[in-house]
Amino acid sequence: MGTKNTFAGGDVTFGQAWEYGGPLMWVLAFLSVAALATVLYILFTQRRGAFLRNSVEALKASKDPEAEGARIAARLYSAVDWLADIAALAPLVGLLGTVLGMFSAFGGIAADVTAGAKPVVLAQGVSQAIVTTIFGLAISIPAQAFHALLRRRAAGLVAALEEKADEIFA
Repeated sequence: MGTKNTFAGGDVTFGQAWEYGGPLMWVLAFLSVAALATVLYILFTQRRGAFLRNSVEALKASKDPEAEGARIAARLYSAVDWLADIAALAPLVGLLGTVLGMFSAFGGIAADVTAGAKPVVLAQGVSQAIVTTIFGLAISIPAQAFHALLRRRAAGLVAALEEKADEIFA
């Protein structure tokens, strides 16, 4: 079903990893799509030329340019903050998968104590734990990196807008 990678000493496809991760993989998939959509939205809506042109027009049309400038800056930072939220949530979902996987592994061993602990029972739970942790971190790390990059970019846009406003209203 997909590319093979070495995973825990064997070859595992993406589809198999998805199955190991269980239902939390859907939550992680949603977070990854939300992070990508947020990055693309910000890159599109915060293009320097269009942003400055639209913002200057909004300032000129406003009865209170200072308050309008504050609202524009707040919207910029608010959009970027979604990435920080996703970067914080993804590893927590991965950690939840880890806890559920370990619970499943040890619960399976306890239920099968009369037949002797089978390595397969333990391996299934540990696989869920590992996969959800990996995917949670794989989503969180780029989201955090883009958050830092785009937060700095937003600060630059706000500074440029302040310069333009000073030129216009001075």
